[in-house]
Amino acid sequence: MTEKKIPLLDVRNLSVEFKVQDGMVKAVNGLSFKVYDGEIIGIVGESGSGKSQTMLALMGLLASNGKISGSVKFMGQELVGISTSKLNKIRGDKMAMIFQDPMTSLNPYLKISSQMTEVLMLHKNMSYKDALAESIKMLERVKIPEASNRIHLYPHEFSGGMRQRVMIAMSLLTKPKLLIADEPTTALDVTVQAQILELLKELRKEFGMTIIFITHDMGVVANLCDRVNVMYGGWLMETASINTIFNNSVHPYTQALLATIPSLDTHVEKLKTIPGEPPNLLQLPTGCPFQPRCSQANHLCSESIPLRRVEPRHVVKCVNAQGVVL
Repeated sequence: MTEKKIPLLDVRNLSVEFKVQDGMVKAVNGLSFKVYDGEIIGIVGESGSGKSQTMLALMGLLASNGKISGSVKFMGQELVGISTSKLNKIRGDKMAMIFQDPMTSLNPYLKISSQMTEVLMLHKNMSYKDALAESIKMLERVKIPEASNRIHLYPHEFSGGMRQRVMIAMSLLTKPKLLIADEPTTALDVTVQAQILELLKELRKEFGMTIIFITHDMGVVANLCDRVNVMYGGWLMETASINTIFNNSVHPYTQALLATIPSLDTHVEKLKTIPGEPPNLLQLPTGCPFQPRCSQANHLCSESIPLRRVEPRHVVKCVNAQGVVL
């Protein structure tokens, strides 16, 4: 009998709502997924699909008007409802997050040296001298030239790609088990983007990290991830290995996302898009939120949609999917 693998992160029935003037925004709706040690998981979907809010909920960083329910277990410990002091011991130490815009994530008034050494002095009780030496090593590891001199610069003295490398270095200082990267390459040109992706793959091997990579770009997912979670309207629409998603996807939304990727082999006059608009999270449609834009929608799509296991580790939330209801 084989031993059952325990997930590093186990999310069950996670929901996130925000109280606003017009009502309740349902950003995440009954989301369940698992992440295993050493994986790189892609979280994919259009803007407003719930990707970033899911990760902010995991980190306990929701806005003050946010409400979370469900279960999030990290290394066996429940994070929902945990005290701030206990959560602070996990954040930055065992879990770290790279945010989308490094210029707004880094403090413009403090030198990089101050921002990096603070992490180690707080979480590892290092002296300033030791923390500075370790910070320089990490900047060198993420391939920042002349790190011993540049660490004393301010964020605005770095290019966009270098600021992103600084953010990666900061997140890796405590050698976390789980790194969450929220669209860290969106504002970068394709050459720098490729360098950052390659760097993340190298660091995953070197530090034995697990990475959750949030993106709207299926091309990025293909170059980086082992497995993909496709989200829409706060729902998990489909989850499978990278090969299955690209070669045997089932959900119409996943297929629509893949169809928008331009091909180098085929000349087209006009790039494909997904017709319609993302759903209004204040007034989600009954049943599947993608049905107003779906070419395969039928009367059953307005009912409760179960998750179905199509194959081992390939799960789809669609009435047209064939498989075992979970």
